[in-house]
Amino acid sequence: MSGQVASIISEIKTIASNVLERDIQEVRGFSERQVEAIAKQTAIIKKGVENGEIDDDLREFFLDGLEAMTLNFVNTLKGILAVTIEKLWNALIKFIYKAVGAVT
Repeated sequence: MSGQVASIISEIKTIASNVLERDIQEVRGFSERQVEAIAKQTAIIKKGVENGEIDDDLREFFLDGLEAMTLNFVNTLKGILAVTIEKLWNALIKFIYKAVGAVT
């Protein structure tokens, strides 16, 4: 492997790491807040069911809300990750085109 190829590999890894690190930190913060909210809501529903404050109909209502909350969380993560992948793609393609002299 030539020094030029090793340099290109190193630069691709650096670009990927920089994009992913930055976006993963954003995802991590968002995830922690959302997971905490889902967990608290779950605990509140469980406690209400156990002490009889929440009957079966109300339990189903709250579970539907919890399910929607969880689905929204997952869909938001999918969107964030799609944007991250697009950023990574753009950064890598820009570098590769520059490396072959297609873009100045």
